[in-house]
Amino acid sequence: MYKEYYNLKNNPFQMTPDPRIFFASKGHKRALSYLQYGLSQGEGFIVITGDIGTGKTTVVKNLIAGLDHQTYIAKELVTTHIEDHDLMEMICESFELISKGLSKGALLNQFKAFLNSAHRLGRRVVLVVDEVQNLPAKTVEELRMLSNFQIDNKPLLQSFLVGQKEFIATLKSKGMEQLRQRVIASCHLEALKKDETKYYINYRLKEAGWSGNDLFETQALDLIHDLTEGVPRRINVFCDRILLFGYLEEVSVFTPEHIRIVADELAEEITSPIKEKKHSEMSSNVNVLQNSFAQKADDHLIEEEKVSDELNKIVADALTEEIIIPIKEKKHSEMSLNVNVLQNDSAQKEDEHPIEEEKISDALNKIHSNISQKTEVGNVTKLNVTPKKEPQPGLSSDFVNLEETIKDFESRVEREIQAFKKTIDKKN
Repeated sequence: MYKEYYNLKNNPFQMTPDPRIFFASKGHKRALSYLQYGLSQGEGFIVITGDIGTGKTTVVKNLIAGLDHQTYIAKELVTTHIEDHDLMEMICESFELISKGLSKGALLNQFKAFLNSAHRLGRRVVLVVDEVQNLPAKTVEELRMLSNFQIDNKPLLQSFLVGQKEFIATLKSKGMEQLRQRVIASCHLEALKKDETKYYINYRLKEAGWSGNDLFETQALDLIHDLTEGVPRRINVFCDRILLFGYLEEVSVFTPEHIRIVADELAEEITSPIKEKKHSEMSSNVNVLQNSFAQKADDHLIEEEKVSDELNKIVADALTEEIIIPIKEKKHSEMSLNVNVLQNDSAQKEDEHPIEEEKISDALNKIHSNISQKTEVGNVTKLNVTPKKEPQPGLSSDFVNLEETIKDFESRVEREIQAFKKTIDKKN
């Protein structure tokens, strides 16, 4: 829709990798150089890893597109969670060999015969395995075994392993030493830097036929980088929507305000390319402590004296993450959510794994004491939870709402203390 409006001959931000419009950032040049180096060596494995959308497949397609197909027989294999027999079927199918109904041994013999035939014709066989992080370690080892097919000490097959960074852990795992020894080069693709993002967008526009003045203000390009974190795939999706917005609103030059409007529209979509800040990160430490405490309690690995300290530390950290923050940076209604979950979970664990009653009571009293002793420090609001019937003059509604939240939390702690005391009385 917007191509005619901006006089473009094709879509500058299409999702499908196109080697004709390959943008050679510093990282992509390096990855491509490693692949080319591997080809020149004619042996060993080349490993290219990177996060989702950083352009790994684009680099591979660029390499294959530049090969002399009279010299090389190159095929790309996109893997899923498959076993070694399935892998051989897929490899044979990729090279247009019979793949169905054959045993693993028959598949191997057929593939070896194919490699020998290519060698006699003076051609080299290259296998690119994409999404290699999906393969079990046993199947990865099968790829190494294929490199044992040799003539005159020269391998008949060369493999390039391309995948997300999770494959690095597989490569470093026990039993992968023989494969590691055959890796002659490896490279990890990073996202684009801010200046590279600017060049990337303008390069794609130019390759698509844009011949006018700068379509984006510098500040707008900076904002696009910040919102997409420089990941090429996110940039493509985001910029495609920006151009559509520009067509609908008749925008000739995009400003930061335009970028924010499109970002807000995309923020509600499931497939949004905008990297949202996860609110759960604010309480990640609390969740880690909660899970650690629950697991240790289940395994009976915590001494009774440590339970009290652990519980106190969990809630104290929860208060640090959830309450002791600038008011304007967090919704007040969420402030006690994780603490409440931890409190209930801790109470349940105490019922399931009895600990000395006096120490349970002491732990809860300490928690209550920690809450009531919060004061204001610097620019960060630490609240005293003494109940007040009426808000003080001049207080903002946000402050009053937060104060009510703290009062509710104190009431819950009081109820928990009373519940434990009743439990103790019953046991006595």
